[in-house]
Amino acid sequence: MTRVTVDPRRQLGVLDRNVFGGFVEHLGRCIYGGIYEEGSALSDANGFRKDVLDLLRNLRMGVLRWPGGNFVSNYHWTDGIGPKDVRPRRPELAWGGEESNRFGTDEFLKYCAELGTSRTSA
Repeated sequence: MTRVTVDPRRQLGVLDRNVFGGFVEHLGRCIYGGIYEEGSALSDANGFRKDVLDLLRNLRMGVLRWPGGNFVSNYHWTDGIGPKDVRPRRPELAWGGEESNRFGTDEFLKYCAELGTSRTSA
């Protein structure tokens, strides 16, 4: 029988923080109503939910990837830059809805800065 013993007092080396990461996608309320909710009393001036930001900061993610999941197949990064009110609204083909691009490339970069994490984009 094989046995594995974990001894938290014994340090073998340093693990790069970038090993621990996550991704966010537009499924359900992950973005709109989740990490981003413009005009909510729970959100800051950027529309970022403060309660969610506080919880995610505790995870100390090294990397955050966006967009993720099926959403990435139809997203173009230029749709999410510049003033929100002039960004194109596009059909969201993965789930048959419409993407407002209110949370876009610009917001993602700001969000990563708020979290203190690196960012990657698909």
